[in-house]
Amino acid sequence: MFDRATLSLYRRLLRYVLPYKKLIAVTLLALIVIAVMEPATAWILKELVDESLIAKNPDSFVMMPLLLAGVFIIKGIADYFSKVFSQWIAQSAILDIRSAMYRKMQSLPYSTFQSYSTGRLMSKITYDVPQASNALSNAWVIIIRDSLTVVALVAYLLYISWQLTLLMLIIAPVVAFIIDKASRLMRNSSRNMQADMGQMTHQLEEGLNAYQDIKIYGAERYEQNRFQNTAKSLLINTLNVTKVSALNVPLVQILAAIALAVVVYIAMQMSAKDMFTPGELLSFITAMALTFEPIRRLTSINETVQKGMAAAESIFELLDLPDEANNGSHRFDSIDGEIVFKQLGFTYPNADTATFENFNLTIPAKKTTALVGQSGSGKSTLAHLIARFFEPTAGRITLDGYPLSEIELNHFRQNIAFVSQNIILFNDTLAANIAYGQSDIDQDKIIAAAKKAHAWEFIQNLPQGLNTNIGDNGDLLSGGQRQRISLARAFLKDAPILIMDEATSALDNQSEKKVQQAMDELRKERTVILIAHRLSTIENADQIVVLEHGKVIEQGKHSDLLVANGLYASLYEKGEQSGETI
Repeated sequence: MFDRATLSLYRRLLRYVLPYKKLIAVTLLALIVIAVMEPATAWILKELVDESLIAKNPDSFVMMPLLLAGVFIIKGIADYFSKVFSQWIAQSAILDIRSAMYRKMQSLPYSTFQSYSTGRLMSKITYDVPQASNALSNAWVIIIRDSLTVVALVAYLLYISWQLTLLMLIIAPVVAFIIDKASRLMRNSSRNMQADMGQMTHQLEEGLNAYQDIKIYGAERYEQNRFQNTAKSLLINTLNVTKVSALNVPLVQILAAIALAVVVYIAMQMSAKDMFTPGELLSFITAMALTFEPIRRLTSINETVQKGMAAAESIFELLDLPDEANNGSHRFDSIDGEIVFKQLGFTYPNADTATFENFNLTIPAKKTTALVGQSGSGKSTLAHLIARFFEPTAGRITLDGYPLSEIELNHFRQNIAFVSQNIILFNDTLAANIAYGQSDIDQDKIIAAAKKAHAWEFIQNLPQGLNTNIGDNGDLLSGGQRQRISLARAFLKDAPILIMDEATSALDNQSEKKVQQAMDELRKERTVILIAHRLSTIENADQIVVLEHGKVIEQGKHSDLLVANGLYASLYEKGEQSGETI
């Protein structure tokens, strides 16, 4: 059940219960009392037969029943405290594990979220943690209590007859082999169960988020088959664990029963030769029988332990992931906002080709720079590098002369507002979404930000105004309304650096004109990086940088680039003819 690797894993899991040492001490005391009460029951039966029934000792007529009742009362009280306190400890530890996992998720780099599916990460908290919880709540109590009980009963059996007890213990190596073999089989199947559950959660999330596309493209049957295949795999691995566990327990019980039968036969022969008193014979058989249930529980708990250990492996896999790098210590008193890329190189993880090589660009302070280029030219990657979602693989990026890696990460991001085309809103009120990440914000400031983003005009018409709950990811709002709330969030932050990645892509022409007026005001005295969207926004930029395959092809003002009649002019002409964005 517990090889070296499992012991190491379980010890690490148990670290989460160490803060509750007082409760652990009370629980262990209760478990010891329970273990001692088992051989005490067998001893009382011995005295009951030898002293009360055979010797007819009048003192034992009252004492033995009282002792028997006392044993069960003490055992019941100890059992109550052991269950309540062990659950208290386990659930507190599980709370700590979940909190640690969620903290870890918040500290992971952007690249980790790209390599792990959301469903897989969710499965670690929703499925793996409860599996580990069973190993922390039921398993350790059963292992300690029943191991102590078996030890106490074996010690009593040795006291009665060490020869017969050693004979009974001959089966111990065989039982250990069976349990070890079953443990390995169940661990492998349990690992597969974790993977299947992660995949199922991922597919479920995709199916719920993409329900419109599924219906439009008639992919219902395809999605049902995908989900069914994963569910079948989970079922097979679950049944594998069940089959091994179901076979494991009877095998151990059969071996124990055979040993018991042999020992009872020999004990009866010894009793016939007056080597045992009747009370000792009954007590010995009773003590042997009492070992059956704890051995059965110890064998059965193996399934719970192996599932818990497989879950613990998955949990610690997450907790052991490296945090987002934050080795910088510099903090600015004030930021001008000049951003310089020097000999920048960047390659995405597992990519064959570099996105940027020897890339150089200066984004002037308190000016608006528009990044223009066809899909795949590197526009969004530059924005992500500025926000430090990725780190350069070569060269460096500086802000006001300081390498970004030398700036304290949280301080750096406090001075950046990022409006993405991938709008994220929360199932909360409009006020909470606009003031997201900021506490105790005056409502007047929230209203002012909403007005600048031209969101106030629809907010004030809602029955509950700013207190309106907007549903999951803002589903109760239109696309343009969601985008304006996202813009209002950036306006409220009022950061010296503003990154806008297709930030007005969902706005109609009238809404964009209103937002553009507010953006013209917002752009004053701050550094703005615009990723090419509608032409009117690009025309007003202080400089336009045209990218192609990670290289700067053209750079200048709108009018100059049109005169140059290069790639920008071509893109501009196509955009004007089609009415589409660049």
